[in-house]
Amino acid sequence: MKICVDTTILLDILKDEFRVFQEKLYTALMRREDLIIPPVVYAELMPQFKGDIDLLARFLKEHKIAIEPLCLNSAISAARAWMKYLKRKTKLKCPECGHQLLLREHFLSDFTIGGFALAKCDAILTRDRGIYAKYFPELAGYENCLVD
Repeated sequence: MKICVDTTILLDILKDEFRVFQEKLYTALMRREDLIIPPVVYAELMPQFKGDIDLLARFLKEHKIAIEPLCLNSAISAARAWMKYLKRKTKLKCPECGHQLLLREHFLSDFTIGGFALAKCDAILTRDRGIYAKYFPELAGYENCLVD
């Protein structure tokens, strides 16, 4: 099974936080899943390695994570979800007073990861399942693949 690994999971490993999510990655490794990331995850990880690409490459190799390029279908899925998010974001107002409501901010990289996972993977391994469930509902979460 091909699994897209979100940046959040890799940060959890690097910072030794959220062990339950770390364990899901190690379960995927034990099950010999194909773990992949898009280039944007690589870019988001680089500050953790202070720009040392050799150290980052070693970390990814130790965790058997490959980098795969984005394809046009990934970009199209990401763009459609991003536009849906932007449209929704600008229209949410308090029904009583009409004041624009503040929403949790997401970044284009979140949508790029979702589009990549949808186009190239069977599931996504992430701690932030909400955005992917909302904007990529047909994308399976890896946690659902662990139920036997």
